[in-house]
Amino acid sequence: MPMSTTATLAGAIPASIITRRTIRQVDLAIKLERDRLAILQDRADTKRAWLIRRADLVWDADHRDKAEALASRIKSQPGRVVARLTTTYHGCLFLMKRWSYLHQKVVSKKFKGDLSKKDQIMAHCLLGIPPDEWDDEESELNTDAISRDDPEWEIAVRKQYREVFMRELRRLTEIMKVLDLENKEAQAEAKAGEFFDTDPFLSKTEREIASCERRIRVLEKERLLATKEEPEVEVAVEVALADSPSSTVSADAEEAPVASPLL
Repeated sequence: MPMSTTATLAGAIPASIITRRTIRQVDLAIKLERDRLAILQDRADTKRAWLIRRADLVWDADHRDKAEALASRIKSQPGRVVARLTTTYHGCLFLMKRWSYLHQKVVSKKFKGDLSKKDQIMAHCLLGIPPDEWDDEESELNTDAISRDDPEWEIAVRKQYREVFMRELRRLTEIMKVLDLENKEAQAEAKAGEFFDTDPFLSKTEREIASCERRIRVLEKERLLATKEEPEVEVAVEVALADSPSSTVSADAEEAPVASPLL
């Protein structure tokens, strides 16, 4: 009796080899971006912890250093540097100390009516007067109009200097009342980890994190589109095993005689 078998296999097959390859490539890109994101976030967290620690321990020292670094250019750009120094608490503190030094000089018993060349340069710089105007006759630091023959010359010179120095000290004192509050608030925010906009490294890292997150979102959207735009193909495969041409063996067939072995 001949035998025949027919089998029908139906199943869902992915859209195409190209689509599968694209999805694998996107998955790999997403993994790489996520690995990079983890590194960047760890780097940012480490920097934040370091900044919080510094805000607690060396806030004043750090900001004094910044003010002194800015003030190192005061001779070349006195007006610009002084203007910037007066916008921060520690910058004003720097100016206050210099004005206080000059004031102590003119009220000292050792003062004989003349400031040293170094002190004159300092006073002009603190007023924001550029070098080419230091010898200006109209400068409020110019005491040439006071005759040295005047018996009250020393007193008059002392008075002129004191008026300028005290005016600047009072002005800075008023500014510092406002800036002191701002400085304390900024330090408190830094200790809480809420204020790092001025740190270049952290700002750069935060931008890289944001960029990395955007790339991941784009890749995830690309993957979603790749799986939706190419529908799965339903394939029905019919495998037919044709009747075999081989002879069937009858159960009633006589067995062929077998010769007996020779003795």
